[in-house]
Amino acid sequence: MDRTRSAVLNFAINFLVGYAVGRVLRDRDTGVRAGVALGTLGAVASWRLAERFGSDAVEPAADPIEIEIEE
Repeated sequence: MDRTRSAVLNFAINFLVGYAVGRVLRDRDTGVRAGVALGTLGAVASWRLAERFGSDAVEPAADPIEIEIEE
């Protein structure tokens, strides 16, 4: 999953969670505000951390070990 798609997916999930919690606690407007706040926070975090956990960013710490097997 690329960086943008991950951020959008995280925004949607966090928005739904924030909206549901805000709606249960108060009213629709509170749900929308909580959803936008949590969605934005999740999207920004996902965007910032996407490069750190991407498969391209991981480099081996040392050279590979070669083992000779005699038959």
